[in-house]
Amino acid sequence: MQKRLLIALFIACVAGASLAGVTPAAAQEPGATAAPTAPAAAAPAAATGDAPYRSAMRSQCEDELARDADWRADVKLRLAPDVHAEDAQQMLANRRHVVMAYAALWALVAGFVVFMFMRQRGLQAEIARLEREIVQATKDA
Repeated sequence: MQKRLLIALFIACVAGASLAGVTPAAAQEPGATAAPTAPAAAAPAAATGDAPYRSAMRSQCEDELARDADWRADVKLRLAPDVHAEDAQQMLANRRHVVMAYAALWALVAGFVVFMFMRQRGLQAEIARLEREIVQATKDA
């Protein structure tokens, strides 16, 4: 439960900082202005399915994360394993697409090999026909 709260807090703070146009580079340089960034995902919905929970301290958290680059980096490091696990789960869920892509590539390779085999047989037959014609032409001459 504490991990989910930390994730929700981080997402809310980063989303707020993104909406406010604060980027990490601008947060580290005093007096620098940042270009607005794309809006981030909405905060997670409450467990009851009602409107999403919005902390009263959200703006304070966003301001502090924008100012404190070390804290922002620490939160990112703490969340990295969870984000990696979610990405890995998504990749496993899309395993069928990977198998289909490999199957399509193998089918293309097999088709190419069959095409080249048939072409080689045709060229060998053409060479044999030309050799017979050369032999016949030398006998007639």
